[in-house]
Amino acid sequence: MSPKTLVPIVMALLVIAGAGVGLILYPSIYPEQAVVTNDAKSCLADDCLLVDDLEYPVGELSQEIQDALKEAIYDEYKARDTYEQVIAKFGSVRPFSMIIRSEEQHIASLKAVYDKYGLVAPQDPWTGLEVPATLTESCQLGVDAEIANVALYRDSLLPLVKDYTDITQVFNTLMDASESKHLPAFTKCAE
Repeated sequence: MSPKTLVPIVMALLVIAGAGVGLILYPSIYPEQAVVTNDAKSCLADDCLLVDDLEYPVGELSQEIQDALKEAIYDEYKARDTYEQVIAKFGSVRPFSMIIRSEEQHIASLKAVYDKYGLVAPQDPWTGLEVPATLTESCQLGVDAEIANVALYRDSLLPLVKDYTDITQVFNTLMDASESKHLPAFTKCAE
């Protein structure tokens, strides 16, 4: 597996596992600038992800929390698939070509939560979504999608998982990336 393939997986696992790791998940809409550090060294090997005395699954989740995870991953799948369709229609254009990588990281982070709790992540139900006729309209679609994503996490999902600090941390990270990175990029594109 190449380092580019491992980075989203490593970052997601580090967020979930904790383990004294300093992590910046989404420093910008340019994932190649992401910095993943471990107190001792950079971590891109599977063995450095091991957490002493941590057994998986770490616990059970109520159906309500499982439903919140499912809603979150479905929303991230939909964003990724929408942005894939924009790229298929207009070519590898920014910000779509960059933000789609972040959406893949969001999905990897959520799948790591599923793994941590011994659950199987649902498959992506979205394929061939329709996108607008113009790039500017597609950018506005991105604006609308990111606003809806922030509202979903803030108003619906975060209140449900407030007793789970690990899931709350992941949801907050994903919401913050949408609000502070993706939304401004799509807003600029839509102007």
